[in-house]
Amino acid sequence: MATSIKTNGTLRTDYEADLARLDDFCVIESDWAKLLHRLVKASSGIRYRNTDGREGTLCSLLENQVLTVLADISRKKLSGYGDTFADAQGTELQTFYADKLRKDIVDWIARLDNYIHQSWKKGGSESTAVQTARKLMGSLEQSLQNGNTTEKNGYYRMLRTVTTIQEQEDYHRQQIDVSGDMEPTLSLLVAQQKNYSDIAEAFNHLLATLPELYHRDILHAMPQAVVQDNVYLIITPAEGFAGFILPKGESFLAGQNAAGEELIYQTTKEEYISPMQCVAVEAVNISQKRDSRLYKQSIPLEGMDEMLFMHGEELHIGWQIESPMLVLNEGERKVNVCFRLTADSLVPDSISDGCFTLRLSGAEGWIEQSCNCFIEAGRLCFDFTLEFGEVALAPCEEETHSMITEYPVLRILTDNRIAPYGWASRLQFDSVKIEVEVTGIRNFTFCNELGEVDTSQLFQPFGIQAHRGTWFIFGYDEMGLKSLQEVCLKGIWKKLPETKEEFDKIYGGYGTNADAFQITAEWQQKGRWITCHSENQDLFTFDDLGKLKLAEMRFNCTEPGHNGFFRVTLNAPTIGFGTDVYRTQFTDVMIHNSRCKKKERKPIPTEPPVPQLAEVELSYIAMEEMVLTKIGQSSIRLSCITELSEQNACPICCKQEHSFLPAFPADHLLYFAFRNAGGEKSVRMYIDMTLPKEKIPFYNPQSDKRVKSSWELWNGNAWKTVMDESVHIEETCGLTQSGFIEINLPERISDKHEDQQGRMWLRAALTGDVSACLIIRGIWINCIRLEAQNGDGLPLEVGTIQGMPEADERIESIAQPLPGFGSRPAETEMLCVAHQNARIQNRHRALTIKDYEQLVMEHFPEVDKAQCIPIPQDKGASEICLVVFSRVEDGRYYLSPAWKLAEIQQLVRQYIPPFVILRVMNPVYEQVKVHCKAVLWDSVQDEGKAIRQLVVLAQNYIVPWYRNKEIPSLCQSFSYKELHARMVNHENLMKLVALEVNGKSLPQVDIGTKDMVFKGSYPWSVLLPKIEIELLSPHNGINSAEIGGNFIIG
Repeated sequence: MATSIKTNGTLRTDYEADLARLDDFCVIESDWAKLLHRLVKASSGIRYRNTDGREGTLCSLLENQVLTVLADISRKKLSGYGDTFADAQGTELQTFYADKLRKDIVDWIARLDNYIHQSWKKGGSESTAVQTARKLMGSLEQSLQNGNTTEKNGYYRMLRTVTTIQEQEDYHRQQIDVSGDMEPTLSLLVAQQKNYSDIAEAFNHLLATLPELYHRDILHAMPQAVVQDNVYLIITPAEGFAGFILPKGESFLAGQNAAGEELIYQTTKEEYISPMQCVAVEAVNISQKRDSRLYKQSIPLEGMDEMLFMHGEELHIGWQIESPMLVLNEGERKVNVCFRLTADSLVPDSISDGCFTLRLSGAEGWIEQSCNCFIEAGRLCFDFTLEFGEVALAPCEEETHSMITEYPVLRILTDNRIAPYGWASRLQFDSVKIEVEVTGIRNFTFCNELGEVDTSQLFQPFGIQAHRGTWFIFGYDEMGLKSLQEVCLKGIWKKLPETKEEFDKIYGGYGTNADAFQITAEWQQKGRWITCHSENQDLFTFDDLGKLKLAEMRFNCTEPGHNGFFRVTLNAPTIGFGTDVYRTQFTDVMIHNSRCKKKERKPIPTEPPVPQLAEVELSYIAMEEMVLTKIGQSSIRLSCITELSEQNACPICCKQEHSFLPAFPADHLLYFAFRNAGGEKSVRMYIDMTLPKEKIPFYNPQSDKRVKSSWELWNGNAWKTVMDESVHIEETCGLTQSGFIEINLPERISDKHEDQQGRMWLRAALTGDVSACLIIRGIWINCIRLEAQNGDGLPLEVGTIQGMPEADERIESIAQPLPGFGSRPAETEMLCVAHQNARIQNRHRALTIKDYEQLVMEHFPEVDKAQCIPIPQDKGASEICLVVFSRVEDGRYYLSPAWKLAEIQQLVRQYIPPFVILRVMNPVYEQVKVHCKAVLWDSVQDEGKAIRQLVVLAQNYIVPWYRNKEIPSLCQSFSYKELHARMVNHENLMKLVALEVNGKSLPQVDIGTKDMVFKGSYPWSVLLPKIEIELLSPHNGINSAEIGGNFIIG
C-alpha cells in the first residue's frame, strides 16, 4: 500500500495529545533501577583497596549483588519481544533473539550464584536477601531447562519468567532492603541514589508545573464549565383542547444525574402547543430524463429509509367531469370532449397516441378506457366509444369510488408512458364542450292511444284504427337530462306494400297516395307539446327504385327545458290509413251487390294496411358547452385532479381561462398535510433528517451547492404564494439538515382550505442541487426545546423523558424521539491546554497545512480527522481542499452532511487569506472492481470459507482500514502484481486463472512484467473494492471453453 500525500492529516487523538508539556517525561532521570545500573557501569574504572589490602575495581564488587542483578532485570524492556520473535519465525533472527535472551539469563544466574556463594562464606546464607537470590536464580534456571531454547516454547518460557520477575520487582526489592546484610559500599551508594532521586523528582515536578502556571496565571486560560444538554420533546395535545401555552420554566423529569439528584429539564421560553397534526407527506418530481414524467412518493412520517424524489409511483393529474351528458346506459355511445384553447396557448406540432387515459365511473368501480386525443380547430379533443353490451356508467359512491356524485364521472388523466405534461402544461382553455351520439337504444318508453307498447315485439305504432290525428309518444330518461340536438326513431315497416307503386295502387281507390302520409313531430316541456319542425315530415320514404325505406323519424330539439319525451301525430291524409273509409265503402259495396245483378256488381274495395313496426331503435345527439366565466349556468361540473389526491378533485372557479395542466413551480415538490388546522395562522414543525443509506459511501454533497425552498398554501382551488418574509424560521436549508420550519400563513385556516378529509396542505418547491437533500426520518408538530438544569454534560438517551412532575390534562402524551444535543462535559485541563497551544501556534490564522487542520479540530469536536490538501495552480489563486472525517452521521465511512461541510467552510474562511480558494468536502469513495477466477484443490471441502478468505485477503491489502473500522486513508494506491502474489499464494488455491481489476489484467505475471498501479482519481479519493470470486472446476477444458471467458490452457 502506498500513498502520494505528504501529510496524513491531524487526528483528534494527536491534536489533544500534542501538548508542549513534560507530563510523564523526566528531564532528569529519577528511576532507581536505571540510576543503579549507570552507577555500576560507571564504576568499572574505579579501583578500591580493602582493609586487608586486597584491591579491585568497584564494578566487580557491586555487580555480584542481588540488588544490582534485580535492577538489571527490571530495566530490560520486553514489551515488543513476543511480536518480534513471532515475525522472525523461520529466519536466522529467530535463533539470534533466543540466544540473546538466553545469554542475559545465564549471566544473571552466574552473578546470583556468586552472590549466594560469597554470602555463605560470610555466614549470612539465611538472610532474606540470600533467599530472594536463590528464588530468582531458581526461576531463571528453570526457564532454561527442557532442551534447546531456540524452539518457540523455550523462548516464550524464558520471556514469561523474566516478565514475572519484573512484575514482582517491588516485593523482591523490599525483601532485599529488610535483610540488613547489604554490602556497605552498595548501601552507601543506594542511600545517595535515593537522595538524588528525590531531588530529581522535585525538579521534574517543578518543570512540569510551568506550563500550567503559564496557561492559568499568565494567559488566564481556564477549562470551560459544563455545557448543559438540550433535548427536543414532542407534545401531543389531548382531543377536544384548543391550542394552549406552556410557560417558560415548565419542568420535565429525566431520571437522575451523576450525583444521584433528580435530573430536571425545563422549557427555555413560552411554547405554544397547537392542536394541528401532520398526517401525510408526499414528494412529487418531474423526471427530465424521461420526457417530463410525473412521479409521486408517499413518505412515512417515521422510519423512512428511502431518498426523496428517487422512488415513487406514477402520478396522474388532469380533469374530472361530472355531467348528465355522461348518463349513457345502452347502445353504441360515442363521446367527444373538447377543450377550447386560447390564442396564447403553445400548441404542439403533433400529439402521440396514449398520452392520456380515461377513467369512467361504473357501478363496480372505475373503468379504464382508451381514447383518441388530438388537436383540431383550436380545440384539444378526446374521443372514445362505448360499444354495444359494454357496462353502463353510474354515479360515484363512497364505497367504490371514495366519493359521491349525482351523475357519472369522466376522468382525463396523464399517462406516463407518453408523458404529456411538457406540452399540456403550456395550454390554456376557456370552455369545455361535451358531445355525445348514442345509437341502438332498445329499452325506451313507447305509448300510443292504447297504452304502453312492448317495442321488442311487432306492434302498430298508430294503433288499430290509425286515423288522422292518432299519435304515439316515446321517450328515454337520459335524454331528458341533456341538451339534445337531434333525436331519431328508426325501425322496419311491416304489413305495408314494398313499393311505392303498390302503395299508390292500394290507396288510389281512396283518393290518396303514399306521398300524402305526413306526421307532426313535437317535444314536451312542462306538460306542453311544442312542434319540432315548422313543416310536416313524410312518414314513408322510398329509394330511387321506388322501394320502401326503413322507418326513420327525426326530431330537432335545440331548445332547453324538454323532458325527453316526443310525440308523433299522423297529420295527413284526412282519411288516415283508411280503415274507416274502407269499412264504409265495403258496407256500401256489399249492400249494392246484394241488390243488383251479378254483372252490375261493384268490386270489393281492397283493405288498406295498418302500418306495423319491428326492431325499433332510438338514437340521439346531445351537446353542451360550459364557458369558464359562466360555470353556474351549465350542468357540467369541472374539477381539477391535482397532485394532492386523485380522490379529492377540486372544483374550479369562474375565471377567463385555465391551464390545462398545472405549471409546477419546480421539478421537485414536497407536500405536507395537516389535520385540526382550523383557525390556525401559522405552522411550526421540526423535520428530523439523516444521511441516505442508498448513497453511502458514495454520497458526495458539495458545500458550495444550495437547495432553496419556496412555500405555497392550498386555498381550496389554487396555490397561494407564501412570501419569503412570512417564513420566520427555515433551519433545514432546503431539507439538507434537521431543523425547524416556522411559517406565518397568508390567511387564517378555514373550511375552504381543507379537503374532503379535513386536511390543510402546504407545498414546498425545491430548486438547486436536490441530491443534497437527506432522508426525512420524522416530522413533528409541537416540538419544543428543553434545557437541563443540573446535568453533567452528557447527552440524554432517547425516550428518557416521559412525564412531568404533575400531570396536565391538556397533554395526551409526551415523547422524546431524539437524543440530547449541544452538551459538553466540563473541559479537562489537558483539552484546555490543547486548544490554547493550537491558538498559540496558528495565531488564529491559516497559513500552513497544520493551521487549517487545527482550526477544524478546535471548533468542531465531532470531527475525528482533518486533512488539508493544497492543490497547485499554474495560474491564479491557490486552492485548498480540506477533507474532514466525522462520525456524526455515518460511523463507518466518516461522512458529513452538506450543511456541516458548509458550516466548517464558513468558519475556516474567516482565518484564511482572501486570495485562497477553500473547498471543504467529504472523502470521495471510488469503487474498484476486482474479479478473480480461481480453481481450488480437490481437498477443499468448504468452498464458501475459501471464498471468504480470498475476499478478506484482497480487502486487507487494498483497504486495510476497512476491517479494523479505522479512519480511511486518502489517495491510496496498490500494485496489481502484489495483489496477484497474495491471491495466488493462498493455501487453498490450485490455480489462479484470471485476475481483473477494473476490467484490466496482465496476461503474464513475472519479474520482468511491467506492473499496473491503481489509485484514486483525486488526492481526496478513497478506494473501496468490490470483490467477486468465481470458482472454476479443475476439470474444465476445451469442451467448456469460451473465447474471452473461461478458456484455460495447461
